[in-house]
This record gives sequence, structure tokens and C-alpha cells, in this order.
Amino acid sequence: MNFPPVLTAAQMRQFDGDASRATALPSLILMENAGRGVADVLRVRCPGPRIVCVLCGAGNNGGDGFVVARHLAAESHRSGGYDIRVLLATARSKLAGDAAAMLRALAGLPGVSVVEQATASKDDWSRSLAEADVVVDALLGTGLREEVRGTIAAAIAAVNECAALKIAVDIPSGADAETGLPHGLAVRADVTVTMGARKLGLVLDPNVGMGEIEVVSLGVPVVIPVSAGPGAFWVDEGGVRALLPARRGSSYKGDGGHLLVVAGSAGKSGAAWLTARAALRAGAGLVTVASTAAGQVALDAKVVEEMTARYADEGDDADAGSFAAIEKLLARPHLRAAALGPGIPTGPGMCALVERMVTEVAVPMVVDADGLNLMGGEGAPLLAGAKAPRVVTPHPGEMARLVGRSSTEVQGDRVGIARAFAERSKAVVVLKGARTLVAAPTGEVFVNPAVEPALGTAGSGDVLTGVIGALLTQGLPPLEAAVAAVFLHGRAGAVVGRARGAPGAIAGDLPDAIATVRATLSAPR
Repeated sequence: MNFPPVLTAAQMRQFDGDASRATALPSLILMENAGRGVADVLRVRCPGPRIVCVLCGAGNNGGDGFVVARHLAAESHRSGGYDIRVLLATARSKLAGDAAAMLRALAGLPGVSVVEQATASKDDWSRSLAEADVVVDALLGTGLREEVRGTIAAAIAAVNECAALKIAVDIPSGADAETGLPHGLAVRADVTVTMGARKLGLVLDPNVGMGEIEVVSLGVPVVIPVSAGPGAFWVDEGGVRALLPARRGSSYKGDGGHLLVVAGSAGKSGAAWLTARAALRAGAGLVTVASTAAGQVALDAKVVEEMTARYADEGDDADAGSFAAIEKLLARPHLRAAALGPGIPTGPGMCALVERMVTEVAVPMVVDADGLNLMGGEGAPLLAGAKAPRVVTPHPGEMARLVGRSSTEVQGDRVGIARAFAERSKAVVVLKGARTLVAAPTGEVFVNPAVEPALGTAGSGDVLTGVIGALLTQGLPPLEAAVAAVFLHGRAGAVVGRARGAPGAIAGDLPDAIATVRATLSAPR
């Protein structure tokens, strides 16, 4: 798979050093490229004439800010477009290395003023920013590990209160590069222009103040250093487009594969239908839904293209459930994958059947909903002993039950918990939510961009299960199927949200939207 990297602060530092050694380029060149990229973004978003205040700290982030000011000054010199005011949050004497060199390069340029505000209060900063049309935040970079204090804290507070457009350099000052959470206080940016690659803290939580993210080139390709351990990646359209299998003109239903969906029960047949319908819309050639006796009766009143079956002749509350019946269904022609969990009963008999299916079914399987809940704390060893690959799709509450933690703890360390469970269970983990994560057993993590309120509706996860199952039947490896399915699901949420509005969206709207999105991504370009 080919997706852009998402770097931790340590990985970015290692990359900077590796890039300088490999290319023999001095670090000043990388700083120059970074600052010029920010200036280019600002010019596009905010053509002059404008008053631009560039707030600079003592480190390399401040050096980037000096480069931004110089490039805007060159533009101003040609067109009179910008009045640039550089505000130093540190004494000039504390600047060193590349940052000091870039400040010296500003000396004497027309249209630029440099004011030292090393001891300024919040009111002082507010007065300095009162006329600004644009504030460029170059106070603190990705290396921050402690709470902001003093004049930096005062500057951040003033920036957050001012009415100007706020553009952060690399990461909003005060935000943690790993989590995105503030170290006491952080700039709430409208735009963050980050260098070379997205940082993990920029992408995990859409509710922190990163604004729109733009990535600018440093002039050298960014790769995750092998010695830095498993990496994280940003899922984008180009990478997903390359994963989706094409349907040949001579194809027939068997080529799309046959998916077995074990789902539904009395009162919950809708969950099974959503999974099956989404699988067909995502390209599965055939879908059989196996349910309880009562569940099959309810499904037969709903389905047209989907086939139905039962795995038990007893009532939904009985301890019955026949693995032999499941094995017969798995022997049907072209059956290549299974989906388990949406709407199933939760009694002891079903618990035993889930355990056997998870461990003994010899085709790839996606496990969701009560399939996960019935495994509980035994989920990791059961999955690790499975005869074929598994994909699990927990929301935070389900993940909490799988790992014996609280939902709050899961949300506080989504990457760490998803990665650890994937490694222990040998399964691909899809940890659902805004910016859904897909974690591989080898440690790689893929961050999906979607933040779609339309997906926050009952049954949305059942639809995702069907899409993953469909892609498994079409031959995608489990990790690729999960990454592509999550992206399709997110895009479908956007389509439905535009058409219905998020409050009016229902999961039944999603399967048709998934078909539309897949057709768009599969179209020749």
C-alpha cells in the first residue's frame, strides 16, 4: 500500500538528521524550504494588502517564522502587499544556530519590523495583534513536552482571542505532537501548515484546534526511518483507488465472491440486512445471511437479492446453534469470506458458537458488534488461534471490553491500544470513531480522514462490516480490505450527509452511497 506517512516527533527529528546526511544539504536549506512553503500557503489564502504578525520563539519553529517573514517581505517589496510585523517571544540573545541566521537575514529588509516581546503580558500581546489580518504562529514546535508558561502562554492566549486568521507553522504552539492535546494551553489554528508529513498529533482528534492541514515539501522525500519502528499512514484517495479490484466485462457473480453473514435475530434483523446489502453494493457477487429461525423469517420479508439461511432451529433464546450448519454454508460455491456479529443473540449457546467460528472457520472473517462482546476478555487469544485471518471492528466501548479497560482509557490512547491488541490477537483492528484507525498485527497504523456526523447513527457499523466482508470476498488481503472499506464508508457518510443532512441520515442510506463512491473511485482518470 502506498499512503503518505504520519510521523511522531521523534521520527521527524530522525528524518531531519537522515535527510541532511543523505543529501548533504545543510539544515538551513530544509528550514528555508519549510518557511517558503508556509509563505506560499499564506499568499494563496490571504492575498495582500494585509497586516501579518509573525510570532517567533527561540527554536527552529521560530526560524521557520523568520523565513516566512522574509518571503512575504519580498512579495511586499514587489507589490506593496504585506505589512510584516515579527514579534519575538524571546530575547534576541537567546537565538542560536539556524534560527539566529534566519533572523540576521531579515535585517534591513523594507516592510518588516522586528519587535522583542520577551516579557510581554497577555494585554501587551493583544495590543500588538489588534490590527493583524493574519497571525503566523511560529512560537513552539513539535518538541514540546511540558506546560507552556510565561510570555509564551500569554501570547497563545492573546492569539486565541484575536480575530485574525491564524496559521500555525508545523503544529499549533502548545499542542502535543503525539496526541494533539494542549500542554496547558495551545493555539487554536484555522490552518496548520506542516513540514514534509503530517504529525500524529495533527490527525488523531478532530476536536483539537488544528484547523485545515496543509503539507508542504521540504525538498526531499519523507519516509519513516526503519529504525524508528512501525509507522503510521494517512489514508488518501489515490492509495485507496489503487487497492480496489476492477470488475472485468466478462465477470459473473462468482468472480465477486460469496460472503456468509452470520447475523440477526428476532427484533434485530435490520442489522443483518444492512450488512448484507452493504456487501452487495460494495461488490460481493453473492451474499447469504444465516440467522436464527425467527431471524430468517424476518429477513425473508426484507430481502430480494440476498439469500437467507438458518444456523439453528431453536428459538433465539435457546442454547442451540449448530456449527455443523455453519460448515455446510461455508461449503457453498465461491464462498471466500464471512462476517459475524451484527444483531446476533447473546446467550451461552451463541457464545460457544462464536468461539468456534472465530477459531475454526478457515476463510477470512470480519467480527463486529455482539460477536466481539461475546468474546470479551478472551478475544485476543481466540483470534490469535484462528485458522484464517480476522478483522475486528470495535467501537471504543467494545474495545474497552476486549482489553479490560474503560472507554475513556481507550479514547485517551487510541493508537497504543489498537496497535497492542492487533499485535496480541494477530488480527487487523478497526477502531471506529472520528478518524477511524486501522491497526495491523505488525504494528502499522492507518488513519482514515473521515469526520462525518452522518455516520453517527444506529447501523452504520453494520454497513462497514458488510463492506469489509465484500472486499475480502473479492480477494483483498485483510489489512487492505479494512483500509479501503473504512475509506469508502467515510466517503459514503459525506455523500449521505450532503443529501440528507447529518441529523436526518440513517444507515439504510449508506449502501447506495457506497456503490456511488466505489464507482467514482473505480472510474478511469
